[in-house]
Amino acid sequence: MTLYQEIRAAGKSMQPKALAATRHLDFDPVRIAKRMTLRTSGKTLIFDDETVQNAFFDFWFHEYRLTAKSLVESVDPVTAGLEPLETEVLEAHRQARTSFLQAEAVMPWEQQIRLRDLLAPDRTEVLLTDMGLSDSMERLAPLALFCRLVAVRGITMTSGFSFGFDPKRVPGILEAYRQKTKNVPPAELSETRFVFFFQKYRQLGVEQAYQDVV
Repeated sequence: MTLYQEIRAAGKSMQPKALAATRHLDFDPVRIAKRMTLRTSGKTLIFDDETVQNAFFDFWFHEYRLTAKSLVESVDPVTAGLEPLETEVLEAHRQARTSFLQAEAVMPWEQQIRLRDLLAPDRTEVLLTDMGLSDSMERLAPLALFCRLVAVRGITMTSGFSFGFDPKRVPGILEAYRQKTKNVPPAELSETRFVFFFQKYRQLGVEQAYQDVV
């Protein structure tokens, strides 16, 4: 198993432990779904595709807050029984950020994509390691992506979801984003950004396929 696969496996095993350790807190899935603007029917959550399902769990982990703390910020790694690599991954998720990024080059031999940050043009380009995305972009065409970047031991990957967009849509999306967020307080910007790009994905996004790499 490669280091990339080990980190992905640690992330998958960390998540249920984090959920169990925060079960006593009021992270209510239906309330979280409504905050994300995910469709619901009573207490049933409606997922249009796997991307939306993965995004919901990311929003649950990172964006929704109780008393100003997200779920990942509320987890005590010792109480949750996390292994050392799981604890590293948890801390990486606490430091992770979302952004809108343009794929500039695909390096399938490295299973990497070179990304330019469209919301922070001064940031250094990122090498994203992702087996599925690098393969699909090599076969099809590079996309613009909204995702959360997680860096562990020098490897940058997504948190488990990404919204793909045709690059031709980028100028209009960026302009709409600027208008949407120009008066948003800094403390609310991360959640507003996520909800904005989720809604744009439902309107304009490119459906993606996922594969298990561990």
